[in-house]
Amino acid sequence: MVTEKETQVKDVFAFYVDYVKPLYCEIEATNNALPVELLFEIHAAFDHLRRIYVDNHPESQEAQKACAHLKRGALDAYKLKLKYFNRDVTKLNRVDLTLIDNGRFYSEYQRDRLNIRQLGTQARLSEGQEGPDEAFQLWDQTSISINDFLEKYLKDNQSIDWAKKRTVYLWCKTTWISLVVGFVAGIASTYVFSLFTRCQ
Repeated sequence: MVTEKETQVKDVFAFYVDYVKPLYCEIEATNNALPVELLFEIHAAFDHLRRIYVDNHPESQEAQKACAHLKRGALDAYKLKLKYFNRDVTKLNRVDLTLIDNGRFYSEYQRDRLNIRQLGTQARLSEGQEGPDEAFQLWDQTSISINDFLEKYLKDNQSIDWAKKRTVYLWCKTTWISLVVGFVAGIASTYVFSLFTRCQ
């Protein structure tokens, strides 16, 4: 990570290539749109770099400001990544994942999902309490955990596809049984009611 002492233009571009660009590409691929929050920060960062060459401002001063914008942009990108992760995982709430591997899959899935939520919460809190560098490290851990989670549980997972189909089947079966039971109960109650009225 770039330190604030004697930052040079090459440090700004190194940070951009190592952190910002991969996050940018990942979010763009996930949501099929450009993350505007990140674009604003990149624009501001490159405006500071322009001042070095066009306005003859000191390189270290403007490079530090450019890095600060890129860091804020990366933090925004991390938050967007967590937001999209939660959105995608929430879609699975309707699937009975306890059907997979006698419930072991679901317990591990929930454990790892909770870990990501806790890391994200710590990262957000550390932004205000400890500073951007500490927050950046926690957000980086969160991002890596999200990638691991997606690779382990969601990428080309045939078990989840099976659980989706099985959940739909069980829901349909339960619905049909409920309808039949309701229909039979309705007929039976009508019959009992007619018997009762005849007896009076």
